[in-house]
This record gives sequence, structure tokens and C-alpha cells, in this order.
Amino acid sequence: MTKEYTKEYKSYKKNDRDDDRYSDDMDDMMGDDRKGRKFSGGNKKKSCRFTAGEEDVANISYKNPRFLATFMTEHGKIVPRRITGNCAYVQRLLAQEIKRARNLALLGYVSIGPSSN
Repeated sequence: MTKEYTKEYKSYKKNDRDDDRYSDDMDDMMGDDRKGRKFSGGNKKKSCRFTAGEEDVANISYKNPRFLATFMTEHGKIVPRRITGNCAYVQRLLAQEIKRARNLALLGYVSIGPSSN
């Protein structure tokens, strides 16, 4: 190896490559939003309203079917944790109490059906 080659090699940086993943010409063709891509909504982490102090965990009871119905869809399914933002503990409690209320016929298993019109 010659001295000239080693000097060139040491000054060679990763950013100096010609075969970058997206060259400037490619960015112009694809638009400016290629590198700084922003996703539309839904990126914010939801916080559990029970542990934040907005609601009390004591409200979660099978005896309060109106409150439990807010965590169910129109079709009677329990809304998942990623949608409601509840923590795992509260979500398990909600699911347990909704199932108890269904068993005692305070809440329906299916609220909308073919004969509901």
C-alpha cells in the first residue's frame, strides 16, 4: 500500500459514498417528505385514565353497567387496551367485571343483531 492510498482511505467518510441509499436526485423525484416522514395520527401514547387519577378504580364494578358499556363496542365486544389506553391491570379488571355483568344479564353479549331494528 502506498502512502497516497492510505491518506485517501483515511479521509474517506461514510457520507462521501456515491451509492447512498437515497441520493439527492432520488429525493427530488420522490418529494421532500422521504427522509423526514411523519405518520398521520396515532403516535401519541395514551395514558391510563385510572392511574392518572381522572377516574377511580372503585367505579369498575359489575353493578355499574353504564360505565362498563363505555368500554364495549356497539356489537358487544370489549374494546382493546391499545384503543382505550388502559394499563394491563385495569384492562383485566374491566374484562372481568364486564363478563360478570354479562353473566348476570346486566350487559348483553351482543347488543346489535338482525332483529334489533
